[in-house]
Amino acid sequence: MAITTLAELSAEVPASGGTVDVLSSEARRLDALLHQFRLLSPPPPAPAEPLNIADTLPSLVEFAGKHPDVGGIPCDIRMTANVQPAFIDASLPVRVVPTLLVAAARAARRVGAHRVQIDVSGDARWVVVGFAVGDAGGTGGPGEDLAHGAPAMQITDSAQGARYELLLPTLAAARRRDRSSS
Repeated sequence: MAITTLAELSAEVPASGGTVDVLSSEARRLDALLHQFRLLSPPPPAPAEPLNIADTLPSLVEFAGKHPDVGGIPCDIRMTANVQPAFIDASLPVRVVPTLLVAAARAARRVGAHRVQIDVSGDARWVVVGFAVGDAGGTGGPGEDLAHGAPAMQITDSAQGARYELLLPTLAAARRRDRSSS
């Protein structure tokens, strides 16, 4: 805040054009760094709430990119259209997505892949966030034996590649479950 205030005060002085640019740039950089530090200490577990994973995924991928095992490996994010909101504790992706991305980056190095493909898809019951490297086959989607309403992970790992999937229950599935239990 002090640097932002100095930048604003310097903007009022006619001969301080370069100083204003430097201070403003530094203020933006520090704000981004503060946001990432806040991701390091997520809040305690909270009740489930609707969350659009597409809104949070890019910043979590950027955050995980600071890890030395992820740095230098490009990550492509593909979002399937009309993915439903997940119904989860909002801090869960903050804790799990960076961990899965680090695991995928390590697998990419192991199999000689040059990038991590992150895809978000889903159906009426699940939002699926997948991290794939190499020639890993899919896990076949959520199994019928998964408990409805509880987030889950599925992993496929081979000598040719790896795929890590985070399965998040949808808001619609949570509403159906609540209606059927009452």
